[in-house]
Order: sequence, then C-alpha cells, then structure tokens
Amino acid sequence: MTPSTSPYLHTAPPLRRVMLQVAAATLPGVLVLLYWQGSRWLGQLVLTIAAAYALEAAVLWLRRKPYAPLRDGSVLVTAVLLALSLPVLAPWWIPLVGIAFAVLLGKHLYGGLGQNPFNPAMVGFAVLLISFPAQMSGMPAAPVSLFSVDATSAATLLDHSRILRIAGEPLAALYPPWQQQLLNLAWLTGGIWLTTTRAADWRLLVSTLIGATAAALTFWLAMPLALNPYSQLMSGAIIFGACFIATDPVTAATTPRGRFLYGILVGALAVAIRNLGNFPDGVAFAILIANGLVPLIDPLTQPRYR
Repeated sequence: MTPSTSPYLHTAPPLRRVMLQVAAATLPGVLVLLYWQGSRWLGQLVLTIAAAYALEAAVLWLRRKPYAPLRDGSVLVTAVLLALSLPVLAPWWIPLVGIAFAVLLGKHLYGGLGQNPFNPAMVGFAVLLISFPAQMSGMPAAPVSLFSVDATSAATLLDHSRILRIAGEPLAALYPPWQQQLLNLAWLTGGIWLTTTRAADWRLLVSTLIGATAAALTFWLAMPLALNPYSQLMSGAIIFGACFIATDPVTAATTPRGRFLYGILVGALAVAIRNLGNFPDGVAFAILIANGLVPLIDPLTQPRYR
C-alpha cells in the first residue's frame, strides 16, 4: 500500500541540484566583483571553499559520520555566501575564522544540515563583525584592474552616511556608485533565476524587499538624516541577502504566510538596524533574529484544512 502524504506536500528537488543552482546564481555578481574590485575575490573564494571542505571532512571524521554531506553542496554554498559577504581586503585569516564558526557553530553544533536553526554563513559573518570590526570595515574605494591584487580601502556609502548622520549633516545627495547598482542588479538576476527554477521560494525574496522598502521609506520620511529608499536598497547587502540568504529553506519559515512574514521581518529589521544601530549594515543580524523567531512564526501561520 502506497503511503499517503498531506496535500500541501510535494516532491522536493534533489538537494545537490538546489545547492549547485544557488552557487551558480551568484556567478553574475562574482563577475561584476571581478571587474569592479579585482581578482582578489577569486583568492578569497578559493580559500574559503577549500577551508570549508577541509573542516566539513574533519568534523564528519571526528563524528564518525559518512562523508556523503561533502557531495550535497551545502558546505559549498555556505563558503560562497560567507566569502561574498566579506570585504575584499580582509586579511587571509578572516575567511578561515569565519568559515570555522559557520561550519562548527552554525551547522554541526546542531547536528548537521537540516537541523541548524540559524543560517551558518551569517553565524560566521556575525562572529567576525563583532569580534574583528576593524578588519571587517575595509573596502576598496575605486575600481581596480581585473588581474590586480591591490586595492584602496575606504568607507562604503553606508559607513559614510552613518558618519554624516551622527554628525548631523544632510544625506540627500548621497547615492551608491553605478558599480554597486550594477552588482545589485546582478544579484537580483541570480535570485530571480532561482525562483523561476523553484530552487528558492519567491515569497521570501519578494517579501524581504517589500519589508526593506517599507522600512526605508518610513525612516526617510521620519528622519531627515536618513538615506533615501533607493540608496537604502542599492547599498549594503539588502538585495544579496534577499536573494541568497533569506531564501535559505532550512532556516526560513515553512508556511506560505509565514514566509511572507519572515521576509518582511528580515527586510525591515535590516534597515532598522542600519539606521538605529552601531553597525552600518544589519542584514546578518536581521537574518539571525528572524531565524530565532521561526519557531513562533510557523505555528501562528499554519494553514487551516477542512
């Protein structure tokens, strides 16, 4: 007799395929980063990915578990997302420390993939941001050649706007550079492709952007020293987070209404933290807070069946 399932369940695509699709979806943004900020990004990606696989293999060996998780692509996605979240001028040891916390604390502490309540990449990133703020603040000020391993460090638009806001100076004329806008369009292209292939839920992507836009508009109208909504969305990691991190099916809400609520919460919290907190960008903290609220969101948004 064939076992039955609830009508709202469907056959999920293979995990490895989904993970490889997520990694592939970041390629447009990676190409923009290579053009804009140089090939140092390649070194950072390779270093983070190699360290992630080495750590994953070591933990599986220590736990006496099969090595099958090395082939499912989950640790690859964690490494790619963490590497792309870091400043390109970060010291070589920053990705190593970050991926160690991501794999050990964010994933295996809870038993492995599928059991972790928090996004592993954001766990590693948050630890780095709190522990090493100086090393996490450097970003290149101008484009560098494709094969350059050199760059100049300077504050991003969000860093600069935060300094001006604290000093009480107006921000109306500040807009992100065209390279940053192109990068966000590349991230968005990858994110939309993931939703069309059903590797990611469109509800999570759209609701995160809705929450961020609503919060940015609110702060812009209520605070004369806040960035305009367009600059808020096109600066920092809002779009990157909406496309690749908020859409993580393991740590996001699981019900349709819950995913809308979860995404709105992520977007709104990210903008609120960057406007009211001590950090120029709040995407990582917004994701982790929303992850922690998922056990409350899911029961409250369960669909009723008659």
